[in-house]
Amino acid sequence: MSFLDCSCISHAQVQPVDIEERYEDTSHQFLSCDGSEYTLQGPAGGDDITGLSPDPAHYQLLSKLGKGFNNLSQVSMAWHIPTGQLVAVKQTNLDECTEEELLQLMNEVLLSRFFRHPNLLTSRLVFCSSCQLWVLTPLMAYGSADALLRTYFPDGMSESLIAYLLYGVLKALEYLHRMGYVHRGVKASHILLSEEGRVYLSGLHSIYSMMRDGKRMRAVFDMPHHSPALLPWLSPELLRQ
Repeated sequence: MSFLDCSCISHAQVQPVDIEERYEDTSHQFLSCDGSEYTLQGPAGGDDITGLSPDPAHYQLLSKLGKGFNNLSQVSMAWHIPTGQLVAVKQTNLDECTEEELLQLMNEVLLSRFFRHPNLLTSRLVFCSSCQLWVLTPLMAYGSADALLRTYFPDGMSESLIAYLLYGVLKALEYLHRMGYVHRGVKASHILLSEEGRVYLSGLHSIYSMMRDGKRMRAVFDMPHHSPALLPWLSPELLRQ
């Protein structure tokens, strides 16, 4: 479900403009050109939630945005009552997770503390309430590329919009590769677009370290333990194992 379809859109102050028109209007805010070198600017103000409180009572859940993490997590739009800021909250019932899934969650939280890149969606605030793990991230007002395709682009996106989305994804992947990690779940539902027009790559639970004993491995012989539904998204190199 795209955020644009949400019944609480009046709270979000998102103008109902065409998404491709929004890209044309805002792309210059995030890309600066110096010869042939392009750099991304710092995080937009609306994407900064570092000052919010780790208290479930301070959040009002407004609407369900979708599910994640093998359908064990529910992602909702929430209103931070003290500041009036909208955020995305991923809630996971830890009692329903296997030991392996708990390790994946812990790994994702730890990596979120380690990674810092303007095109990588990391967990900005994490806390527990009873058996629920709350993970807060900036609200992606335009949802995922998957939701945009299904809702607004049944005949496909324009090449300019595809290029804009992929540019952000490639910058995030380049950063992960420099850090010694590969992302094994690059798909449309993990490509998100914020209200300000910034592209984010999510799904940190799908990344894998290429470092062993201080050395970078040239090959990985490991099959991710995902559901069969995710097999079409795995790379040919991984499946060839």
